[in-house]
Amino acid sequence: MEEDNDMHPIFTTDPEEWMQYVYKKVSILLDNGEECCGYVYTVDPVSETFVIVNFTEDDKTKIQLVLKHAVTSVTVLSEDVELFKQKLDNLFRPKGQESLTDEDLKRRQNLVKSWLLKNRLPVEMNGELLSVAEALVIQPPYEPENCVSTNEIILGKIQGLIKNMPADQDQW
Repeated sequence: MEEDNDMHPIFTTDPEEWMQYVYKKVSILLDNGEECCGYVYTVDPVSETFVIVNFTEDDKTKIQLVLKHAVTSVTVLSEDVELFKQKLDNLFRPKGQESLTDEDLKRRQNLVKSWLLKNRLPVEMNGELLSVAEALVIQPPYEPENCVSTNEIILGKIQGLIKNMPADQDQW
């Protein structure tokens, strides 16, 4: 049996320790004396690598990975998580999904649910997911490619229904 101090930090570090930095502006002092500043998009709990993002005035984005072994200290410069949260989240979303607000996603979820119910399919909302007959799950942004199922026949039928869903609810 290994000693606790020989265990990888993923087994001993509370995830809240990493989450305290997410979306906040930080200053990371590196072991070579340099300083890295930016907004934390995430911290990988396995490698303990910080993903730091900076937005420039000419609308460019600079992404840096700061490896744990180079980190001497981390200081939070701004607690305002809402300042760049949406912009940070949109960086890694598929094209077409980045411009959808939470309100747009909720509207799309309700439209897809209504369409499937109209086609006599049992649909339940499980948080942000739609569950169809406990055989298929539809994830945001509720497009055909966001359907997940191990049954390819059901998957194909539901994807076809969503593809053929009229844009205007009045046409139903």
